[in-house]
Amino acid sequence: MFERHSRYANLPTYLVPDRRGRQVAVVPSAPALEQALAGYHVRKDGQRLDLLAGRYLDDATAFWRIAELADAMLPDALNVTDEIPVPQKASMKRAG
Repeated sequence: MFERHSRYANLPTYLVPDRRGRQVAVVPSAPALEQALAGYHVRKDGQRLDLLAGRYLDDATAFWRIAELADAMLPDALNVTDEIPVPQKASMKRAG
């Protein structure tokens, strides 16, 4: 269902009924990560989070790590900030 490097890959799935009564497989929210801060990126207009993740983390699909470190519920919320926190490349550890 998910790629093997996905933060959701090893989470359990469970069934819940949708509003029409059909059983739908869902996964819980991924646990938060403890990440070390590498520094800050001064945002310029038009910069996309996936491109910043590719530049700093060598993985454009890791844009969610930047959003999580910034405590942004939606990645687009970082479009209006002046400085974006950047996590260290290999600093992922599950919280708790």
